[in-house]
Amino acid sequence: MTNEEIKLQELAGKENPFRIPSGYFEHFDERLLARLPQPAEQPRKTIRLMPRLWRYAAAVVFVAGVGAAMLWNRNTAQPTATTAELAQEEYYNDALDYIMVGNMEIAEYLTEAD
Repeated sequence: MTNEEIKLQELAGKENPFRIPSGYFEHFDERLLARLPQPAEQPRKTIRLMPRLWRYAAAVVFVAGVGAAMLWNRNTAQPTATTAELAQEEYYNDALDYIMVGNMEIAEYLTEAD
């Protein structure tokens, strides 16, 4: 204990200066509720933010929009290859045909070399 606490105990003593009347907490909640104002009971109103018809209309518009986007995407023209690209592709195909040699052809070349 510090000196201040010791001085306080000497001045006030060890008795608890705060006392509660007997039976104070027995009916405390009832007395507290009696003092509070009672709220007025009002019927609740339900407000529909979006009527059922609007929901169906929104669903139809959404489906139509998705369908139109898919149809528009499908009908867009694919870019056509230019003649230079076609010539290059044909060159690659010819080169690949020339380079491709099957196993049987390799065996024939090896047997002819002997």
